[in-house]
Amino acid sequence: MNKTLLKTLIVLSLLNVPHVYADDSREAILKKELQLLNIENPKQDLTVRIGRDDLRFIGLYGYTTYFPGINEDNDSLIHQYGVLMFEGTSDFIESEKHEELIQKAEWYAKIYNTALSSHIKKHNVKLQEGYVPNEETAIKIAIAVWNPIYGEKQIESEKPYSAVLKDGIWFVSGSLPKGWLGGVAEVEIIKENGKIIRISHGQ
Repeated sequence: MNKTLLKTLIVLSLLNVPHVYADDSREAILKKELQLLNIENPKQDLTVRIGRDDLRFIGLYGYTTYFPGINEDNDSLIHQYGVLMFEGTSDFIESEKHEELIQKAEWYAKIYNTALSSHIKKHNVKLQEGYVPNEETAIKIAIAVWNPIYGEKQIESEKPYSAVLKDGIWFVSGSLPKGWLGGVAEVEIIKENGKIIRISHGQ
């Protein structure tokens, strides 16, 4: 493994635990925070974090918390993916050095958050109607899930299939010929994201 990448991985792993500093001044705390980063290359740090499935945005403390590089149109991403706050940032400036460190943190966060937002939008396409917008799609997903479990022959014998949408969940099931006794394949699929939440087959 590339030594630089290994160092970055080790350093970034430390961001997941609280830090305790002997000098509790905001300047000292922020200085320590920034030393844990590849401060000159935010996008390289982002690449490592994406590889660890960590899509949190970076936030700073000011008069209120804020997220450089994120505008109002992207506020929902903050709530969806979470935040990583830079400790030591503040609207109370302790010294010229502290102000300089805050400016570095803002620069880093702006590049990082902008790149992360672009990555999410590019690789996480979300349909307005949800990933399972209609009955036909729900049934196709159900068949794809049932076949490996119960066998294509069994599932084929349970045509026609029905799909009913209730409270954002598709309830899909097979059927039996009139007068036949027994159970059928069933599955529940979340309309918004296509997640399977229940699979069963009656007796």
